[in-house]
Amino acid sequence: MYDLPEYKEKNDEVIRQFINDNPFAFISGCDKDNKPVATQIPVFIEEENGKSILRGHLMKNTDHHRAFMHNPNVLVVFTGHHTYVSATWYSNPHIASTWNYMSVHAKGVITFWMMMH
Repeated sequence: MYDLPEYKEKNDEVIRQFINDNPFAFISGCDKDNKPVATQIPVFIEEENGKSILRGHLMKNTDHHRAFMHNPNVLVVFTGHHTYVSATWYSNPHIASTWNYMSVHAKGVITFWMMMH
């Protein structure tokens, strides 16, 4: 994703609402051999002790779980609406076609909690 400041949302409430509206997130990291791993799961944002915490469920003893146990650095991507924007829509013929999309990228460290039944 290009990091263009003029397109970045700065309002935390707007970002929080986007995550709430689009909870099926793409979670990515690297395993012990530095090979990429990724999965998609519902991830929800909560407040805990004045911090925003992302929570989801990842099944234990899978390749993803083992990878994140070895390397807990994670990138969580929430995606929303997207569409193609044709260059023919512009009056300037030197403008390239593009893709218009919305997403939130959250980086952090994953922590696993034991659920008791």
